[in-house]
Amino acid sequence: MSSTSSLSREECHEIVKRHLNTDDFELAWFAVAPLSTDLKGFMGDHLKLRVCVSLGDREREGAKTTELQFFVKSVPLDDIFRRNLAMSTTGYQKEILFYGDLLRDVQKHLLCSEYEASVYLGTVPKCYYMRPDLLVLEDLALAGYHMLDPIKPLDVRQCECVLKALARLHATSIVFEEREGRRLADKYPLLTEESLFYRKPDSQLYMAHSANRRDAHDLLDLVPRFAPGTPHNRNLHSLLDTTMESVYELLKPSDKYRNVLCHRDLWLNNMLFAEDAKGELSVRLLDFQTLQLEPPAHDVVTFLHVTTMRDTRRAHGRQLLEFYHQTLAEVLCQHDLNIDSILPLQVFLQSCEETEPLAVVITVYMVQIIMLTLQKDVDLESYVSLRKDFVKYAYQHNERFRLRMTEALEELVETCLMPRLREQQR
Repeated sequence: MSSTSSLSREECHEIVKRHLNTDDFELAWFAVAPLSTDLKGFMGDHLKLRVCVSLGDREREGAKTTELQFFVKSVPLDDIFRRNLAMSTTGYQKEILFYGDLLRDVQKHLLCSEYEASVYLGTVPKCYYMRPDLLVLEDLALAGYHMLDPIKPLDVRQCECVLKALARLHATSIVFEEREGRRLADKYPLLTEESLFYRKPDSQLYMAHSANRRDAHDLLDLVPRFAPGTPHNRNLHSLLDTTMESVYELLKPSDKYRNVLCHRDLWLNNMLFAEDAKGELSVRLLDFQTLQLEPPAHDVVTFLHVTTMRDTRRAHGRQLLEFYHQTLAEVLCQHDLNIDSILPLQVFLQSCEETEPLAVVITVYMVQIIMLTLQKDVDLESYVSLRKDFVKYAYQHNERFRLRMTEALEELVETCLMPRLREQQR
């Protein structure tokens, strides 16, 4: 998309006005263009808005002009399959809610600067404009933020950076509920509705998940430990579908643990990192279409499984969980709230342990998506429904995909399938 049809001149004027906090400017020109020629996401087009404005006295000769730049996320316009996929979910409604009414509700209780309150304690980009089909956000690239290699696992330092942001995001909903004396779910029922993993057989997302499950059968046979002829091969296949389908029940608000505002889609394409002159690392979280009220462990444990290797989790997993909890405690303390009365450490650790099967299942779904590089002109509809040979070829010839997929399937077998098999054999 290279025209300016997605935004009007009046809308661009309003965006600049909110960015500059003044109406003392004249809009010279604006242009909207794709952010990249590469395909970045199934659910939206990523665009760049460039605006040239004249500042100050408009009558004076030589008035200063400056060019501003913004990030635009739009419902897919040119790809009918992707557009229908995006519009079949509640994702865009949730993102509009997140940057609109929900933000106004939570920020009035946050004890921080106006800017920090407007970006959920410094965890997300600032939003300047929204429509049901479009968001205009600050362009974080101008501040040095960039995307990491989505198929390279994170190290401990990077994990701590994300967990710190995640704790701050989660804290915003806790502060709201404690101050208001009511649950966000009561005011915004949309936050309890699933927008990614839901069981509607005629939906495109469900068909995509079904393809994930079919491919998991083929991939399981390619893992040497579980190949045809090994002791448990047939039994593992018999349990695979029901185990992976358990995600539909596991991803729900909890009646047992405190629910918070969860991101629910924490892989590396949904976060941008920056490092300052002192070497301090920071991150901003993106894409809130899967926003959900669930236990914080759902975000924390799934994030660690999707973005790190098992060796990292085994060596540093407890440390990282305690780091998240300590950060959450500090933010709540700044708001005169006691973590021990809201989410004690042992309760949080127990919820993390119970979340492990969910995280393992989601990782099998996710690795099939995030580890496979698609060409920008790929026919997504055909890819989703007819990708069997592509996935098998990738496992056999792409070493990084094979390593991550093998580990994900081994953990699925060890954490979920074998316990079920042993239970059946009793």
